[in-house]
Amino acid sequence: FLRKMRPAIERFHAFWYQHRDVTGEGLCSWTEGMESGMDDAVRFLPNYTRSVSNATTGVTTLNEWAVDLNSYLYREKRVLADIANELGDVEAAKSWKTQAELLLPTLRKVFFVAGPRGTGFFQDSYFNGTNVPVEGCEGYAALFCHVATQEQALAMTATLSDPDRFLLPFSLPTVSKKNTFYNGRGYWKGSAWLDQTWFAYEGLKHYGRQVGGRPAAELAAEIRRRIFEVGKGFSHKDTTPFNEHYDPGSSDPLGATHFSWTATHALLWAIDLLPSPRAFSDQIVI
Repeated sequence: FLRKMRPAIERFHAFWYQHRDVTGEGLCSWTEGMESGMDDAVRFLPNYTRSVSNATTGVTTLNEWAVDLNSYLYREKRVLADIANELGDVEAAKSWKTQAELLLPTLRKVFFVAGPRGTGFFQDSYFNGTNVPVEGCEGYAALFCHVATQEQALAMTATLSDPDRFLLPFSLPTVSKKNTFYNGRGYWKGSAWLDQTWFAYEGLKHYGRQVGGRPAAELAAEIRRRIFEVGKGFSHKDTTPFNEHYDPGSSDPLGATHFSWTATHALLWAIDLLPSPRAFSDQIVI
């Protein structure tokens, strides 16, 4: 399977640098909100971004490097190194690992914004080096993909723990509640999407296992607790269908019903609570 899939994965990885690196600096941008999957997110409003083109290469993107996209590409390099290792291609594995290691310091420098009193966040960056003034769920990718240093992760933990910005009664919003355009019932303008919350949760767990990571581990546990104790449809006695997205304060279901990726992430959380994957399979009844 890996031998068959590897060439396609490598070609798709190269696509982003060929067609989404408008500045030629090894950092990529989305062409529009829909391409990112975050459709109408605040970061894509004309208040914050516009399209730019490179006349030489013909590449057209938004005028900001995307923290989520570049975090995914970093993680993908590490995965490609693992695939090459599994297939016995030592040289390719070494090359992918080196590429990842060279990219990592740039991501940490370009996308992290330090805040007051030990806080901070990973945010998109304009090509001139200033950061887009939006704290949104795109920053969760830096935790999920292990881009952040331990110090940066703890700074993000402090920001995500703020009940006036992110730690709302049910789940993490897609943009800080402090943002002018925040709307807890507005698609990607503040409502909670469980896949994004999962990215933050998984990242916090990872950093929570490192030295000094207790605050991150505690926040991860609190996020999980709120989802299953507050969320409508998340307790075993509540038959409310899983929805597309939710109000992060009230947990009111929003959008399409019977939404598969919400169900998928609910299962991931459930598995996470069990002592082993075998424990999960043992409880499946056919």
